[in-house]
Formats: sequence, structure tokens, C-alpha cells
Amino acid sequence: MIDALIFDLDGTLIDSVPDVGAAMNRMLAGAGYAQIPDENVSDYVGWGAHAMIKKALATAGILSPDGELKQRLEEYLAFYRAAPAERTIIYPGVLDVLNNLAATGIPMGVCTNKPHAMSKLVLDTLDMSRYFAAVLGGDIVPHRKPDGRHVHDTLHLMNAEGRSAVMIGDSETDMTAGRDAGLPVIAVTYGYAHGDPYQLDADICIDRFTDLPEALRRLSTPDSIPLA
Repeated sequence: MIDALIFDLDGTLIDSVPDVGAAMNRMLAGAGYAQIPDENVSDYVGWGAHAMIKKALATAGILSPDGELKQRLEEYLAFYRAAPAERTIIYPGVLDVLNNLAATGIPMGVCTNKPHAMSKLVLDTLDMSRYFAAVLGGDIVPHRKPDGRHVHDTLHLMNAEGRSAVMIGDSETDMTAGRDAGLPVIAVTYGYAHGDPYQLDADICIDRFTDLPEALRRLSTPDSIPLA
């Protein structure tokens, strides 16, 4: 019996790359650095904003000292806060599935390496915060994904510790965090995996978010055949 759900955010529930990329490239352009092509932005997502900006600067040939990295990160976040969800897309089927799950009373949370305040702002702007008992960004925890303690901290905020939970995400980081937390894991194949999503260490892979209820049913059923 599954009675708690933990979701990654970017690449799982929403496609935020257009707004993330726009903010990152505004920062790079303002500093006089080469910009990142839109089609490559997803390669920078998944480890948190600090790591993303550090990698973007390195790609531009800038091995930034900590002081400049901090300044560029603040600039990026300022641009992102000004336009958090102008072009961000909620993946097809997400709202319908979340509505149906919420109607069952199952507690749901978001465990993301995205900065906490930005995660809340994006979810609020998209009117999605109402679905989640807790949202926990990677910049306010001592151990972020792929560390399973980030997942457990999210369950704690949800008042769901000790429940039979499942981690749902799109990347290696999510799968490793879920495994480290001792949870079964479901991978969505349409997100930002840095490689073949079917090679992720998942119990079940789903190609559409609308496949999630069936995947949860299979995980709840002994000896069921996984969708992976």
C-alpha cells in the first residue's frame, strides 16, 4: 500500500528549461559571456542553481573565483524571479493526475535541487502549490539529492515519515536519492535525464505522466510485472 508520494520538479512535473535558459542567458549576456543554446540548457539542470551557473561559466571559458560565481548566481536568480513561469509548461496530464491523487488524500511532496524560494515561486505562479504538503529545495538542506536524506527531510515536512512512499523523477539524481532513502522509484522518460532514461535505476519507467496511477498500482501489487 503506497501512502505517500515524492516528486522531483523540473523535468518531472514541469518543463522549466525555457525560463531557466532565458534567465541564465540574460546573466551571461550581461557579463559579456557566450550564451548557452536553448537545446543544450537541459544539460545544465539537475544539480541545483550553484552547480548550473558554475558549469555555464566554465562552458563560456570562465573559471570563476567564488566571488564572481556568487555574483553571477545572484544575477541569474534575479532574472529568474522576474519571470519565473512565462514559458514554463506543465507536462501533459500532470494536473489531472495530481487532482485525482489529491482527491484520495494521499500526501504529496516536492524534493528538488532547485533553490527553495524559486521552487515555491514557480509552483505558486503555476497554481500547483496546493497539491503538495511540503516543498523542499536543495539550498536549504545540509544534504541534497542524490543524498537520500533530502528525501527523508521532505517526508518529515509532509508528516509522512514511516509511510510507504515512492520517489518519482526524471534523472540519475532522483533515482539515486530514492534508492538511498530506501524507496521504490519511478522514472519519467520525457524529462532531463543525462543519458538514456530507460537505463536509469528505476523500478518502473513511464513515458507519460498519465501512466503514473497504473505504475503505482503495479508497485502496490505483489509479483506485478514492471513497466520498465
